Amino acid sequence: MPAKYHTLDKVDRKLLNLLQKDNQIATRVLAEKLHISQPTCLRRIRDLREAGIISAEVAMVDPFALGYGMLAFLEISLNNQSDGHMQEFEQRMSKEAEVMQCYFVSGEYDYFLAVHVIDMDAYYQFVRRVISGSGNVRHFQSRFPMKRAKFTTRIAFDEKAVELQVRVPT
Repeated sequence: MPAKYHTLDKVDRKLLNLLQKDNQIATRVLAEKLHISQPTCLRRIRDLREAGIISAEVAMVDPFALGYGMLAFLEISLNNQSDGHMQEFEQRMSKEAEVMQCYFVSGEYDYFLAVHVIDMDAYYQFVRRVISGSGNVRHFQSRFPMKRAKFTTRIAFDEKAVELQVRVPT
């Protein structure tokens, strides 16, 4: 199936930049900032949702503020890298609340995980239950960040270019 593309004009890109800073901003205010009518603004937001460019609108919760004081990065190698075993691993990780992100990666390891837990004991229990108990993990390595120097979820869109072609989910 050929890739689908969506053209983002200057208004779309400015709209996306504004929504990524605050998705609770009133559409009236958005429309004013974009110099478009409110119905046009609502239509553009709907079109971006339908295209899959806006994939979710969520509240960002700070895990550290809730007592989840330990972030761990795990590099994982599997014993068996068949498609079925990899899909099973990915499905298991998607069900684990502590796993915030899971990536299939190139290089020495097969997967990279970002895991948030309360403390070292919770991490130990997670490793015993999820990683060591899986039966298909050959090797894993943990890394613990000492300081978060930057964290963002925003994609910065250039608002000056006339148009931008973006690939959308199919």
